[in-house]
Amino acid sequence: MSDLLRVDGLRKRFGGVTAVDDCSLAVAEGTVTALIGPNGSGKTTLFDLVTGYRKPDAGRVVFAGRDVTGRSPGRLYRAGLSRTFQQARVFPQLTVVENLVAAAGHRWWRLAAPRVSAADRRQAETLLAEFDLTEDADRIAAELSYGRRKLLEFAAVLMSAPRLVLLDEPTAGVNPVLVERMEEHVRSRHAAGVTFLIVEHDLSFVMRLCDPVIVLDAGRPISEGDPSTVRADPRVLDAYLGG
Repeated sequence: MSDLLRVDGLRKRFGGVTAVDDCSLAVAEGTVTALIGPNGSGKTTLFDLVTGYRKPDAGRVVFAGRDVTGRSPGRLYRAGLSRTFQQARVFPQLTVVENLVAAAGHRWWRLAAPRVSAADRRQAETLLAEFDLTEDADRIAAELSYGRRKLLEFAAVLMSAPRLVLLDEPTAGVNPVLVERMEEHVRSRHAAGVTFLIVEHDLSFVMRLCDPVIVLDAGRPISEGDPSTVRADPRVLDAYLGG
């Protein structure tokens, strides 16, 4: 498998704190790769650097063979690299279907205009059905439960027909039933050709779903491999237990 995403020597400092430290790793196309590590290990900052929400102090990001370091989140989204966040980000005062159409690149005040294509609306309706959100299509997003907002955010990133999706804590604050559904959606989209990089603290979720697993500590990878290999690595135990 070829690398769909590669980061080389990424570094990011905040004042005197180095959040990401000369980090290099790769995500092979067609995988569901996990990025795990203790709190403060730099996982979300790395996501921010890869997806253009922060600019690195050094290093580069290569996506689909092109150097995309420092490109805006919007450009990366349109290029096929999208993400979710630890706290679900949706447009709270738009309806569920409007959120999906907005994710396709339309300004919210033009959602009812003829320029919103029939294809976009069909795609939105298909995703609503896939994520069991059809009954909520005309509800204001702020009225949804937190778990259903997480599902809506996941559906929204798929409006770009992405090649790579970065999921940041997809199961955080979600009840066990929705955790199962989130896992099913990842498996379904993976089977359809989408590559995933997932930050997740629920290690049982990771071990069931992800291969390979990359472990980050102090801003750089310390271990990588299949779940059983990583779980048995003493460096991983030390990182999590502070030994």
